[in-house]
Amino acid sequence: MDAFVTAMLSRSDALPHDPLFQAGRQVAEAEERREQQMRILSGLAQGAPARVYAEHVRSEINRTIVLSRMHQELIESLLAE
Repeated sequence: MDAFVTAMLSRSDALPHDPLFQAGRQVAEAEERREQQMRILSGLAQGAPARVYAEHVRSEINRTIVLSRMHQELIESLLAE
């Protein structure tokens, strides 16, 4: 992309290319997936194989959220320097 095109981008167009914005969006999307998974879990019988698998998926989503937050904090600290 040449300098003229870059200069013409508005702030709203630039946001999706901002690493901190992207990291925050990843966290929000993962939190939304966790909420969806919780709704799925609430409809499954305790001890059922489907529930066991759904709980595993939820734990992986939780792990993703932790990693995404760490990524976001790393970007914030790098930008603060």
